[in-house]
Amino acid sequence: MKALVLYDSLGGNTEKVAKRIHDTLVENGVESELIKIKEDTDLDLYAYDLLFLGSPVIAWGPTNSMRDFVMKKLRSYHKDIQPSAPLRPGKFAVSFCTFSGTHIGEDEAVPLTKWFSAFTGHLGCRIMGEWHIVGEFHKQEEPNIYGRLGDIRGRPNEHDLLDIDNRVKGLLAGLASWRS
Repeated sequence: MKALVLYDSLGGNTEKVAKRIHDTLVENGVESELIKIKEDTDLDLYAYDLLFLGSPVIAWGPTNSMRDFVMKKLRSYHKDIQPSAPLRPGKFAVSFCTFSGTHIGEDEAVPLTKWFSAFTGHLGCRIMGEWHIVGEFHKQEEPNIYGRLGDIRGRPNEHDLLDIDNRVKGLLAGLASWRS
């Protein structure tokens, strides 16, 4: 199995999660590439069996760089997308994001992971999860300790990252039993 962890990160929260996903994949024998999106990133997503797409939540969506990449890929794969987007055997995807939920909590994150899942679903991937991880809000002079999520300083913390380890391991166990 070959995996890709493709992400963008602005304050470091999403990068922490992406690195933990990648490290856990590698520790469990999966060939994995960890790539932070850049303006000139060009990848064949069909070359991977397991895709992880991640971004911080910016106004309910991904960063501009990640949005531009996804839209460019969607246009370039348009000829490969068939009506009803049939599943491609052996192709799986997980959408993930970090969010601070300064106003309405996790509800701010759901549109982003749904958007990623719609994209990878159109590519024929079976969606294996949409992961929302709390991250510290970096663009505020005073720490966000009064929002719906309470004190989120230092998040994602080691407990959050251990949860990511367990999600990845559970996913791999499920894929192994499914594929056998």
